[in-house]
Amino acid sequence: MSDANRPRALPAVDGARAAARGLRALAVPVLCCALALLGLTAWSRSGHAARPSHVTVSRGTVYRPLLGARTTAAFFRIENTGPTNDTLTSVTSAATGPAVLARTVTAHHAGTMSMGVTLPVPAHGTVRMHAYDQDVMVRLRRPLRLGQHIPFVLHFAYAGDVRADAVVIRLGG
Repeated sequence: MSDANRPRALPAVDGARAAARGLRALAVPVLCCALALLGLTAWSRSGHAARPSHVTVSRGTVYRPLLGARTTAAFFRIENTGPTNDTLTSVTSAATGPAVLARTVTAHHAGTMSMGVTLPVPAHGTVRMHAYDQDVMVRLRRPLRLGQHIPFVLHFAYAGDVRADAVVIRLGG
């Protein structure tokens, strides 16, 4: 075989340069991943990661309906002491029929009620339900007695399920 047709061997220097270029190209993404992991570790160890809302529910009341009506309204005080906003998505009670979040909007001296809404609960904030604003509409299976405690479960998007009792009071009481 003639020298012109014989394959040329690459010098060892070219192989070393190619290997160095490959290592440099690999080093950039590996270094970026390491820095990101280090930053996330520091963030979570400082207590800022995975800090959900912390919701408590109190002062639950239910109106005793007049004249044997089968629906009434329940109200709660919701406090979020956590650093994250949350949302009340629904309410249930094994002691009553269906319970639905409702919002009353008043414009031009007329009110409109929307059913099946959600209720935002801001971080480090308190929400108080009222008859003229936000409440829980409850369908009753049986009549209520004044002073009776009705168990409810309030379902939050992040805090999960929070149990609370509501005391039966007179309408407007």
